[in-house]
Amino acid sequence: MKISVKWLKDYISFSIPVEKLAHKLTMAGLEVEKIEAVGDDTVLDLEITPNRPDCLNFQGIARELAAVLDKQLKKPKVKKMLPPKAKCEIEILDKKGCGRYIGTLIESVCVRESPSWLTVRLAALGNRTINNVVDITNFCLFENGQPLHAFDYDKLIGGRIVVRRARAGEKIVTLDGVERLLDPSILVIADAQRPVAIAGVMGGQETEVTEQTQRILLESAHFDPILIRKASRALGIKTDSSYRFERGVDFTTVESGAARAVSLILREANGTVVARKDAFPARPKARGKAIPVKMEDVNSLLGSDLSLAKCRTILKKLDFHVTKASANMMKVTAPSSRGDVKDPVDVIEEVARIVGYDNLPLTLPLIKAQNVPSQEDYPFINKVRDCLCGAGYSEIISYALISRDSLEKSGLSQLSGIKVVNPLSLDQEIMRPSLFPSMLAVVKGNVNRGQKDIKIFETGKTYRGKKEQKEVAIMMTGKVYHDWRRLENKNADFFDLKGIVQRVLTRAGIKDFICDPDENSMYQKNCGAKIMAGKKALGTFGQVDQDILQQWDIKHRTVFFAHIDLAQLFLLSSRKKAFQGISDFPAMTRDISVAVRQDVPYQKVMDIVSRQAGPLLENIAFLEEYRGEKIPQGYRGLIFSLTYQSPQRTLVEDEVNKVHGDITQALVDEIGGILR
Repeated sequence: MKISVKWLKDYISFSIPVEKLAHKLTMAGLEVEKIEAVGDDTVLDLEITPNRPDCLNFQGIARELAAVLDKQLKKPKVKKMLPPKAKCEIEILDKKGCGRYIGTLIESVCVRESPSWLTVRLAALGNRTINNVVDITNFCLFENGQPLHAFDYDKLIGGRIVVRRARAGEKIVTLDGVERLLDPSILVIADAQRPVAIAGVMGGQETEVTEQTQRILLESAHFDPILIRKASRALGIKTDSSYRFERGVDFTTVESGAARAVSLILREANGTVVARKDAFPARPKARGKAIPVKMEDVNSLLGSDLSLAKCRTILKKLDFHVTKASANMMKVTAPSSRGDVKDPVDVIEEVARIVGYDNLPLTLPLIKAQNVPSQEDYPFINKVRDCLCGAGYSEIISYALISRDSLEKSGLSQLSGIKVVNPLSLDQEIMRPSLFPSMLAVVKGNVNRGQKDIKIFETGKTYRGKKEQKEVAIMMTGKVYHDWRRLENKNADFFDLKGIVQRVLTRAGIKDFICDPDENSMYQKNCGAKIMAGKKALGTFGQVDQDILQQWDIKHRTVFFAHIDLAQLFLLSSRKKAFQGISDFPAMTRDISVAVRQDVPYQKVMDIVSRQAGPLLENIAFLEEYRGEKIPQGYRGLIFSLTYQSPQRTLVEDEVNKVHGDITQALVDEIGGILR
């Protein structure tokens, strides 16, 4: 919010430098973000917190400054007028949406260019001038925080005002010249036939005040903040009025704001008040309940030595009602404009603000040492991160909140996730039940920016039902590596992904795991696998289905994804490693070349080899897969290199040949292998 220093001096006298003024306001909780010169004036740009709508005007800032500088507040003089006997025709149909509406009919007004004092005030804040009547309503909004609106009374059909909800299909052309479609969630000001303003947001073009206007109806009202906020967002309109109504306009300024505007209009545009009506669907109390505040609590909380008299002076300057209950206690009643003050600590904060946080004595708080239990799985998860980083993968951190649309695009609509009751945006409406959508979003963003070769991972939480789960997700696409020595660098494939999954599991100390085929909707047909350790499912991996990539607009790409349950991995992992010495005896190597049916899993072949070899087998190295000539239809050729070694003795040729022969025979007998 912008504040003109010259205009501010209309309500409080001060002579301190602008920089010092800005510092004092900031220390009082009204942060000054910027100071700029506008002509011969200085304008302060303040950040007003949402709980302080009372400071969204010059009188509110002047009241704060009067308390800080211990000065007297100068309120503008408003000439009292006897209300006319005639009543404006005003009807409030939505009593919850509109708590009060004051309509004042003024005739014989002279609408013309605004006087210089008014144009200078508005120009300092960057507002353009329109005419004297409209400018006065804007002036009063900035002065006391009460939004006002003036209608050309002769353009109101039926000469009446009706506060109601919009009807389905109704339209209005607002003052900015845009036609807007309304719905029943929007509160409108209507005449006998049509909407003439969007309540609290913007007026309509058909009833705007021009130089031809002779009679005006001045509106001063109190609207429901929630309704105004929803209407402003739905229509995409942000105005000075809606900004204040959304945060809550003081109920009592509806009348004082109207009186101030009427007096200025009569002074600058002449005219005569001929009718008025103050409609009250509800009449709230001007002040809240009395709050007991003990002085020992004030000084204990602030580390100060303030007197009751000092606190009373400060609070009265802020328009609080204070009575002395005892020698060390006071009862404080907040004004209607301070709905955020409800408890003793709120009152103490008001005292602290005005004293100045920088003026409070420095005291060290008593901090009790507490034993914070360490997370047992934290070092383990770091080991998983190190493993992936060492393999050339980049770690990402994505938001735990995602949109429902991203879940559906990922083929995971069956996972409901945890819905956020009041999401900040549609992109953050549910807690993610899977890391898959987040990873796809990162890949899409990188591909769109020209980064084609991607290897990423994330360790984060997912949320399903009332359960949260730690997972690691891996995604890759493009080239596996770049090497100038190779004529053609290899694209990532299913086996590269399987390799990094096995690397993570091995690093975690999982020895007995298998990768079984898995028909998961996330993956291409026959390109998905599930990771099993005994009867425990650890996760899945595979090639992302092309339909899902199309939904995400990731075209002409082959993407691979894996996810592993870190909690299960931690429970099954072996975190104790025993040293095993290197054998001093020579090893013997034998190769196996066998053709097996294409439907025989690789894991099945490995299981047979490991079982038949027994303790003599030191290592199995897969060398090659071949499909082509000399291989029967429906078969694939596999070549393994087996290393035999004993830690106690030198192996002889005959025993190695026997074990090797048993392995080859088992492959023939059990899976119908053909030796090559």
